[in-house]
Amino acid sequence: MNRIKLSPLASDSLIDVLPELNANIRERAPATRPSETEYSLFVPLHYEKNYAYPLVVWLHSDGQSCSQLQQLMLDLSTRNYVAVAPQAPIGNSKTGYSWDQELETIEASIDSVLESIDMATARCNINSKRIFIGGMGSGGTMAFRLGLSRPDLFAGIMSINGPMPERFSPLREWTRCRKIPIYWTHARSCSRFDQDALCQQLRLLHIAGFSVTLRQYLQGNDINSQSMADMNRWIMEMISTSVVDR
Repeated sequence: MNRIKLSPLASDSLIDVLPELNANIRERAPATRPSETEYSLFVPLHYEKNYAYPLVVWLHSDGQSCSQLQQLMLDLSTRNYVAVAPQAPIGNSKTGYSWDQELETIEASIDSVLESIDMATARCNINSKRIFIGGMGSGGTMAFRLGLSRPDLFAGIMSINGPMPERFSPLREWTRCRKIPIYWTHARSCSRFDQDALCQQLRLLHIAGFSVTLRQYLQGNDINSQSMADMNRWIMEMISTSVVDR
């Protein structure tokens, strides 16, 4: 059973348009994944069914769950995007969940993200050319990996205090993925991802020809309104630029 948590901001009019969102939905999970996966779905205020919305795919931070999406969207934007968050495949309800970089977890994460996109697309009007993937901590690292592996699917990668993955050649498709824009938020107080490691990875991305926007904050280990406002501006700039480029 795929359990879907609906955004608390969904209005009565939205429920009339998409009544299936207001219930648990049973779907068959791929055989390579656990039989029960939980997702959190955020639908913007005053949802307009005739408008194709950008989609934010969010990979929650270490020790958290997919429900982190609801708080994040209150700070990111309550109107601009549909958003969906799959639960990490490793962890439990007591200790929380995380996205480790083992092959089995990576494969399960790919399946979960693709399934979450399909689920959101089936229930909301999504612009397939404006799908952004992001995450925090280990979720940010997994967002890097999945975004770099599927530049055809994602319009941008966002990471909060999540370093690039280093194992299993994440840049093996660099000639295809180097055009995907990257938004990186880093807290100088982050002990698990220090300044030296950040500089080394930034140098690698620049040598490879990536476009990277970096925002640094003195504090920023948690979601905060300033960093989310900056991220919202970046996403909207990417959307505006893609419209101009057409």
